[in-house]
Amino acid sequence: MTQEEHWDTHYNHIMAFMAEEKRRPSKHRLEEHQMLNWIKYQKKQLAKGKMNPLRAERFMQLLETAEQYQRKNQYAYTSTLDDNYCGDFFSSDADQNPAASSTNAPST
Repeated sequence: MTQEEHWDTHYNHIMAFMAEEKRRPSKHRLEEHQMLNWIKYQKKQLAKGKMNPLRAERFMQLLETAEQYQRKNQYAYTSTLDDNYCGDFFSSDADQNPAASSTNAPST
């Protein structure tokens, strides 16, 4: 098997995996580590500029496909909190109780 055939085999295997499973290979599953290692190595080759331009184009397609299956955080804290709730929680006693702030002010 030539290097090109070997590369194509890995590429096709990963693309088929993502199409079938509708997800990226997981670092938590041992049987998927080989796919992740191949992807990491290809990223390094691409960054060094050592990848064949045709392979680079195909690999970029693989990365775009993987991007579609990127997990999204189901708990987006910053966009779902109500400002009123946060304002009440983080405000000081002086903000909530005007009488408390008047007792600390010097009398004139």
